[in-house]
Amino acid sequence: MVNIKDKYENPSTSQSAPTTPRPLRRDPSLPTSLPTYSKPDKLQVVSQEKPISSRRRFLKYLYNREKKTFCGRTCKNWFSIIIYSVLYVISLAAYSLLFLYGTLIILKELIDYRVMDKVELLTYSENGIGLSGTPASEGDQPIIWYRQGIEDDYKKYINAIDRLLIKNRRKRELSDLGPCGEAPYGYGDKPCVIIKINKQLYWKGKPLDTNSSETKLAPKQVLNWIQRDKKLWNFCEGVTSFDKEHLRDIDYYPNPPGIDPGIFPIDLQSALPVVAIQISNFTIGTSLAIECKLWYEGGPSSFGFVIYVAPDSQVVYRKTIDSETNSG
Repeated sequence: MVNIKDKYENPSTSQSAPTTPRPLRRDPSLPTSLPTYSKPDKLQVVSQEKPISSRRRFLKYLYNREKKTFCGRTCKNWFSIIIYSVLYVISLAAYSLLFLYGTLIILKELIDYRVMDKVELLTYSENGIGLSGTPASEGDQPIIWYRQGIEDDYKKYINAIDRLLIKNRRKRELSDLGPCGEAPYGYGDKPCVIIKINKQLYWKGKPLDTNSSETKLAPKQVLNWIQRDKKLWNFCEGVTSFDKEHLRDIDYYPNPPGIDPGIFPIDLQSALPVVAIQISNFTIGTSLAIECKLWYEGGPSSFGFVIYVAPDSQVVYRKTIDSETNSG
């Protein structure tokens, strides 16, 4: 048994052999190597450039001498863009025209259309229908004026009636118009006026009833026609008593001037019904106002015009003045 006192007093006796030191354990929380800090060899000098003005930046954008660019693009790029834009516009225009042409061809085959007169395109009230007279409706004002014996003055009126009667007219219809169905249509001494019903789709004309309120306002001659047949009757007379006094005879073609109500409603392909009047035995050198009315249930519809024929004496007098002026 070893004495404890001897152990502490003589340590060599208690240890028979030397002991090896234990290895040190590394703390995992510590870094493996410490960062090294080194001073820069040379001082870094930061250079501050002068700010460029917006004007110079804009000018440089327009043209850059270093890069040889205009607005950021080279001449080659701009040339390519212009060529592409021109080709694109040409292609787009060609496509649009081709599409439009094809559409018109299809519509032409599917729809049977025709050109309508400007008077036919007018709209009217729900219960009424419009009237127009040729050649009185050719100008801006409903006036027929010419010098007696001067063919050049009334040639335009003859041409206007020609255009109306040639379009969609049959020989039977022209024969019903008497002297107003062929040129010169009485112009010179007995001018004709063609009264036409303007085209209005879905309108139906009904003849006057003997007991209706419109019949009581109709002229005596219209009342006689109503008793003879159920038609739409056209009647013309002077507007004032002065006009009636100087307007002696008005002849109708056909006579009596009735329109068959069975043709209504009128479609786009149907010819318009017409009635011709021929004015004769009227006072030359006096302007006369004439009103034509179409009598029917819910009417009447009216159309008015003024006719003035200068006498031969005024023409001769004017020619004499012109010749004296030219000789002087």
